[in-house]
Amino acid sequence: MTWIKLNVGGKMFETQLSTLTAYPTSTLAKMFKSDLMHNNPVHDGVYCLDSDPQCFQHILSWLRYGTVSIPNTLDKKMVMMTAKHLGLDDMAKQLEKECSGKGAMTDWMKLNVGGTMFETSRATLTSHPTSSLARMFEPNSNLPPATITLDGVYQIDACPLSFAVILNWLRYRHLMLGQVRAEDVMPVADYFGLEKLQALLTKHIQKEAEANSKVLTCMEDGVDRLEDVLQQLQGELGGMQDKMDDMKIEVAGVATGLEDLWRIKCEVANIASIMK
Repeated sequence: MTWIKLNVGGKMFETQLSTLTAYPTSTLAKMFKSDLMHNNPVHDGVYCLDSDPQCFQHILSWLRYGTVSIPNTLDKKMVMMTAKHLGLDDMAKQLEKECSGKGAMTDWMKLNVGGTMFETSRATLTSHPTSSLARMFEPNSNLPPATITLDGVYQIDACPLSFAVILNWLRYRHLMLGQVRAEDVMPVADYFGLEKLQALLTKHIQKEAEANSKVLTCMEDGVDRLEDVLQQLQGELGGMQDKMDDMKIEVAGVATGLEDLWRIKCEVANIASIMK
């Protein structure tokens, strides 16, 4: 078993010679068979290969296991071009087929947005073609979401409540806010480059502002009318107070008259008793 050390674009790799020559007709295998890699090797026997180390890492895995497994953070076209350059036509054809994107729009996507799970189709996420959200999830995207978990869940750092509104708009093209404020959705729509949704949110905010302005005007008018009524009531109560004062004087006068009548009655009674 011959063990080979490789310096690929500045990154060290180690593998068996049989792995590198697994496809004898490839350019990579012929390099080793004809000793083309001995371009003044260093003293420790390291072979040098001018290639992208990230792409070569996945090519080496394919040579070992026969399986292509490339994360979304790496452009498959770059790996495909590297495979073609090394004469690995089988791998290049397999990647080219994947890069064609046939049937990819029907893919079912799982997203973790701010800790809340969402599921939808790729077609929904890319239904606004000019948005950055569409560019993130289009087949063979050069702008994928920042991270993807091992079980294929895309992680997006955004407000889940606002994203739910955005997702429903992408599905139905109707603004379904529920308990969410349009002002809270606006910055998220702007972040994902959804211009049409932004315009719709702007109109909604303007309508809400106009409606609130009308309500405020009605409330102000109501307050003014209430003040007028209170002032009128205050005036009427003042008039009633004056009348009450007059009635008190009149009642006091009546009481005095009654006392006088009582005295007269007593005097008459006295005179009557004397005359008897």
